[in-house]
This record gives sequence, C-alpha cells and structure tokens, in this order.
Amino acid sequence: MSLLWLKALIFILGFPLLIVILGEVISRLEPRGNIRLVRFLNSLRSFVFPCLAIWLVMNQFLGFPHDSIFLRLLETLIWLGVIFAGILLLGILLTTEQNPTSWHLFKVPRLFLQIIRILFFLGITTYILSSLWQVDLSNIAAALGVGSVVIALALQSTLSNLVSGFLLLFDSPFKVGDWIRFGDIEGQVVDLNWRSVRLRTLNRELLIVPNGVLDQQNIFNYHSGDRVHGERFKIGFSYDDAPNFVQRVIKSAAIATKGILSDPAPDVFTMSYDDFAITYEVKYFIDDFQNVEEIRNDFRTRIFYAAKRNGLTIPFPIRTLQHVRIRTPQREERVQEIAIFLQSLPFFAFLESEAIAKLADVAILQFYGLGDEVISEGIPDPGFYIIEEGAIKLLVTDLYGSQQEVIHLSREDFFGETALLPGENSQVTGVVTQDLTVLVFEREAIATLMAGSARFARQINQFIEERKKRIEQAHQASDRLNSASSSSELNNSKKSFKHTRLT
Repeated sequence: MSLLWLKALIFILGFPLLIVILGEVISRLEPRGNIRLVRFLNSLRSFVFPCLAIWLVMNQFLGFPHDSIFLRLLETLIWLGVIFAGILLLGILLTTEQNPTSWHLFKVPRLFLQIIRILFFLGITTYILSSLWQVDLSNIAAALGVGSVVIALALQSTLSNLVSGFLLLFDSPFKVGDWIRFGDIEGQVVDLNWRSVRLRTLNRELLIVPNGVLDQQNIFNYHSGDRVHGERFKIGFSYDDAPNFVQRVIKSAAIATKGILSDPAPDVFTMSYDDFAITYEVKYFIDDFQNVEEIRNDFRTRIFYAAKRNGLTIPFPIRTLQHVRIRTPQREERVQEIAIFLQSLPFFAFLESEAIAKLADVAILQFYGLGDEVISEGIPDPGFYIIEEGAIKLLVTDLYGSQQEVIHLSREDFFGETALLPGENSQVTGVVTQDLTVLVFEREAIATLMAGSARFARQINQFIEERKKRIEQAHQASDRLNSASSSSELNNSKKSFKHTRLT
C-alpha cells in the first residue's frame, strides 16, 4: 500500500512540475524564433503527456484492465501523439537546408528525410496494429504480395522515378544550389525529392524534371569541385584585319569585362576562313554561373566598341541581286564635318580656316563604350581628346588607393592634356559614363597650332594650368577627408581605451 501511495505522490508532484518546466522552456524559446522546437515541446505538453497521465491513472490507480477497449484507444492516441512529435523531432535533428542552424545535427537530402519519416510512421503503426489490436499482419502481407505485381505495373513510372532518385542521391552528381546542364537545359538545383528534381532556370522559371529522365542524361555540373566554368563565343572579322591584331583586341576586351577571370586567362583562336570573314573563337572563364548572361552581354558589347575603336570590321553576308550605285560619304565630307565642329569650339573659333582644315584632316575618330577606360593615371596620354558625343569622368587616386571624381566631361570638352607635355604621365583616369565618340590628335598637330598662334597657345596653357589646379584641389580635398576620417577613428579608439581602463 505504501508503494502505491509513493507512486501517487510522485505522479501528483512530478507531472505538474514537468508541465511547468516545459511551459517555461517554451516561453524562453519562442522569442528566439525556434519554431520547430517550440511545436515539438507543445505537442508533448498539450497532447502526449496529458494522455499518458490519464492512461497511468486508469491503469495504475483505478485498476482498469490493460486489454480494455478504452485503455487501448487511449494508448493508441498516445502513440499517434508520439508519431506526430517524433516527426517534428526528426525535422529538428535532420535538415535539408543549405545552412543548418545550431540545433540541427545532420544535413540529409530531402528524399532521405521523407523516407526516415515514412519508416518511423510505419514502424509505430505496425506496433499499434499487432500489439495493441492483435491484428494478424501476415494476411495483409500476403494480400500485398499478391497485389504487388498489379501495383508495380500501375506505378511503373513512379517506381522508376523513386529508384532513380535513390541512385542520384547515392551517386551525388549534384547537390541543392549547384548549376547543372543536361541536353539544352541549364538551371540551378532547388530541390531533390523521391519523384523529381526542381531546377530554377536562367529565365527564373521553375522546371520539374522526373528523376527517371535525368538519370538517363549526361549531366554537366558547373559547381562540382571547381566552380570555374568555360564559355566560348565565335565572331567574324574582315580579311583586311590582321589576325594577330584582332586577337589582341578581342583578348583586351575580354580581360576588361567584369566577371571574366584573368586566371585562367582568356584565349582567342583563329578558327576558319569563311566566305566573307575570318572566324575567331574566344574562350574565357567565369566562376559565377548565376551571372553568365550579364557577363555574355557585357563582353559582346565591349567587342563592338573595341572593334570600332581599333578600325576593325565585323562583316556580314551580302547577296547582291542587282547592281545599285549607293553614294557613301567621302573622306572629304567627313573632314569638313570635323572642321565645322572644331570651328564651333571657343578655343578654335578665332583660328584661320586653313589651320582648322589641316587639324581636321589629321583627326582620328575613336569610339568607346560604357565603362571603358580611355586614359590611365600614371601612363602618358596617347593623344589630345575632344569629345564629339557622350560623356566621361576623370578620377584621381587618393592616399588610400580609392578613386575620387575630379570632373565630369561631355560634348565639346577636352582631356588628355599631358600628351602636350613631353615626359609627363597622366594624373587622372578617364572612365566612360556614356557611349563616347572622340576626336584624337597627336601632340605634333596641336603643337603646330600653338606655334602658329600665340593666342591659341595661351588658351591651351591656361587650360592645362586650370586642369592641374582642379586635380590638385581634388587630391587635397580627398586627403583632408581621409585625414579627418583617420582622426575620428583615432579619437574613438582613445575613448574606447579610456573607457576600458576606467571599467
């Protein structure tokens, strides 16, 4: 009798204490966002433990027979609660996420987690049927054995996908987050389950591929081990353009493209001599396939401007059905257009027409695209530039290696003035902010004008001095800003040190 009272005392004190402890743990976990763990503990507190308490009272204290219908129903409810709580616990201990949290013990594929949950459910269900309700499972197994052939035939495709899913998991040709290609399809793996693989394509579309289909394909994994991926692009240039020069221009455009790796370096090959062009193939490498389309666009756009800038021709096939005389602008007309443009500039307005015409005749027309670097700090300017169309910003490098903008130039503005000063390097870097068309003049052409016109020489020298002052002011402003920033950081550091000592 004393043993029964001891059990009752333990039950009366222990069960409420356990519920209170669980409630306290749940209240502390909720603000931290541990939703799965809170749901698991809530299922224990609200369903499993209360049902278990009722079962103990009826079985241990009230003397209900163990094989009574009411107790078996109650025990079945307890095991159903255990199934629910167990599935939640498996979701806590095992995860399919790329970045598991601290309470996750193992990262497993989604298919494995689903199978573990199914086996857990079937195991407890089997126990409930065989032990609690004395159901003869051998008859069910026999019936399933007879019907398995019919089920297999009816679910042939589904079973094939299931087996293929297992093979893909064991072989692990890819994982969630990898970019893969099979056939003509490219996409990022979003999920892998018992039936299919879900891919997110470059068009942001969700593609569902059955495992059976994927298992029969050659799979290219862009992220397996080495993330570096090679891209190839073919383009044709005129027979009038020397192949070695064309290759240097294309390679420079590739190296200047953001996203293309310099190691391994891009390669350019002369592939074939076709009917209307020499075909070249560019091979370059990237390490972020997610941005492949932006990199392709940037590179191909740069090739166009590089070709224009260097006088290269990208031909196209022409089929002539009849001879038609087409009038094209002659060089004389273009020189005249340049002369009119120069005459409209304040620096050149007072010069003789003959001098303007000579200058226009030696002008070199060049084209640059957005982001192109026209001149570089520390390198002699290749010429004196006058902007015909577009815009460019001039940058200086401060003491900390950061680039600060000096001035923003547009139509009719000049730059590249150090080309007129032998032995001096450029103090700025020029980066195109809007597609740029410039007239480039060699030093001798401008020097000849300066020698023939004292007024023009004074204006050019004044322009050079003003530009130097502007650059020097930008340097000083940048240095003051950096010094103020450093001083502020030092003061903060001293305050922190003093606070530490006082503490």
